[in-house]
Amino acid sequence: MAVSATPHTTTDPSAWTARDFGPPRSWVRDLSDQMIDEISAAAKAAQARGTAFHDITPQTFPLPRTSTLLKAVYDDLEDGSGFAVLGGWPVGDFDAQQNLFAFAGVASHLGCVVVQNYEGDRVVDVTDKGIPYSHKSRGYSSNKLLPFHSDGADLAGLLCLGVSASGGKSVIVSATALYDTIARERPDLMPILLRGFYHHRRGQHDPGEPPLSPERIPVFSFHDGHLHCCYNRNPIDWVEKEGMRLEENEVAALDFIDEVVARPEMQLTMDLRAGDMQFVNNFVILHSRTEYADDENHRRHLLRLWLENAESKRNGMSLLQLYVPGTGRYGAAS
Repeated sequence: MAVSATPHTTTDPSAWTARDFGPPRSWVRDLSDQMIDEISAAAKAAQARGTAFHDITPQTFPLPRTSTLLKAVYDDLEDGSGFAVLGGWPVGDFDAQQNLFAFAGVASHLGCVVVQNYEGDRVVDVTDKGIPYSHKSRGYSSNKLLPFHSDGADLAGLLCLGVSASGGKSVIVSATALYDTIARERPDLMPILLRGFYHHRRGQHDPGEPPLSPERIPVFSFHDGHLHCCYNRNPIDWVEKEGMRLEENEVAALDFIDEVVARPEMQLTMDLRAGDMQFVNNFVILHSRTEYADDENHRRHLLRLWLENAESKRNGMSLLQLYVPGTGRYGAAS
């Protein structure tokens, strides 16, 4: 795999800013009644066969009526903006397992479901479990603000089952536009970001293993000429809990990333509704979530899948190797 450490300006459809999109939800692709019926029937058939949701494939979950729409979603993720949202899945008409199988079946047309954490979970419930977000936990168990970051696998998918009483907005930024901005405004910081940082593993490792990544993980890298971004500031900052000190210029580089992604013109904000399926390409999209609050009538609940696409042109290493090494295409299948 060819890897380049030389910064250069990217010209790619994934380099966008908020003004490239229309009014709220103009980017949502709605499922038709025929598509919903087709997905529902395929999900029930998969369950009846006893197929595990993570073993579903496009061949075992055929969606001929939905295929054109899913091809457009695939193109968005692979060669377009790097994100896609499907709307209109009637989550209230189905039980938990039916919703999971429907979501996994749709997702199978975009990639293969992979393990998300040290515990071996292939699906995660993103809810407020009252667990503080820290170097000992993962952010999906908290209701606090999640700073902009990329997830561990090639693609991340969310199915919204319920919304909060307040907050909980999904906010995304183009990592490609971020790279271009830094290369243009602060090229002196680029060598630091290309070299990368050690990451805290947040307890996602065997006893006796090092608590930090064995090597630096670049924020930006180029594989086969394609930009790959891998960024999550919290685990970078948390290395200091293990006695490793960040240099002043490293902190300056991280601060500038956070300053750029905080610019309103960089951000696309989404109010995910029940039934929305959001997919992002983690190599070209950074995402955030605002703090939220539930009440007795409103509880934010999303299902999260991580996917790998062996056919993708962006096939660099990811944080999946840090938290669940040996899985996916980079090691023995889990």
